[in-house]
Amino acid sequence: MSFRFGAVILAAGYSSRMNSFKALLPMAGETVVERVLRTAAEAGAAERILVTGFERERLEPYIDKYPDVKEAYNDRFHEGMFSSIQAGAAKADRTLDGFLLMPVDCPAADGDILKKIAEAGSRNEGCFAVPCYMGKKGHPLFVPSSAIDEILSSPGKNGLKDVVDRYEDRLIRVETGSESVILDMDTEEEYREVLVYVEEGPGESFPWLARGRRFILVRHGEIRQHEEKIFLGITDVPLSSKGKAQAEDAAGRIQKLAPETDRIYSSPLSRAAETGRIIGSLCGIDEVIIAPGLREMSLGAWDGKPIEAVKRQYPEEYEKRGRHIFRYKFDHDSENFYDMQYRVIKEMKDILKKDGHRDVIVVAHKGVLRAIDNCLEGHYVDDPWEPMDVGEVRVIEK
Repeated sequence: MSFRFGAVILAAGYSSRMNSFKALLPMAGETVVERVLRTAAEAGAAERILVTGFERERLEPYIDKYPDVKEAYNDRFHEGMFSSIQAGAAKADRTLDGFLLMPVDCPAADGDILKKIAEAGSRNEGCFAVPCYMGKKGHPLFVPSSAIDEILSSPGKNGLKDVVDRYEDRLIRVETGSESVILDMDTEEEYREVLVYVEEGPGESFPWLARGRRFILVRHGEIRQHEEKIFLGITDVPLSSKGKAQAEDAAGRIQKLAPETDRIYSSPLSRAAETGRIIGSLCGIDEVIIAPGLREMSLGAWDGKPIEAVKRQYPEEYEKRGRHIFRYKFDHDSENFYDMQYRVIKEMKDILKKDGHRDVIVVAHKGVLRAIDNCLEGHYVDDPWEPMDVGEVRVIEK
């Protein structure tokens, strides 16, 4: 069965955090907008629509350069991305199966990957399709033509999410195995990261970088208890007196390992950092490096709230979380396990590239340590794992 799809390329925004017009930044011998237009064509897009807005005149030469590219000017670009999505959707050919929604600031994926996403959506009538890397959702999103009217009529309070959420049971997750689908470039630092990826490739994997290393993983000690059990993510709760004693016990176990390192890496949350400092002081390790990427998963508006109160206020959402524990997110400020896993492994890869010691001591949280432990074995965070107790020390040799 054949499939036909288009591509809607979003290039109307202010690029305010970049301090440069993202669409025209150089990338591997062409501009970003040229790269996105080219990869859409290589994927087999039957039509390409370029949504313009801010600094439209700077994109005119590229519209003229490619006669088959249609322009959709968004005169409401100041209202945000959803207005550009509506402008592109309004111009899309409804006889096609759908279109790839391609923000110009997500240019790393190549044509083969784009085709894989479009095919997954096109072959499942009325379904959205989203690419993933290690479970984390990325771009571009495949939008079925049957959803165009809903997009155009939506008030857009929460952007495209208002529409996509109604298709939760018809959202196809396409695991690509490629980090390219989740790389974006809102800042100059992120642009440099994307540039390196496009020009040099994905680089070494986490298991490859871990070769010959010994990992000493420590779960922080017990925290001060609340009257009611809470959702504990990035809410900062210090150690209890028992937790401090557990950290001291952990230090004793680590001393027996005779670690070959002069540093400890810790989550920035106080329950982990304090555990790390206690271990460091008793093991003669002076440097406790705070690694932001090792923080616990953010639970958004639920973070720090009593579990029973959340169950009463959001019964349907709480039930949905139970059914989809690894991928569930309550709001835009939340992370799920896949978001957390990507952040943690990215931090660990940076640590391994900079630290030449044989031993790597990490003090962090249950979910973070699950991600590290499983990924060291070539698995994902949602694979089975033997949980670590508070204050537990686990040694992994690679």
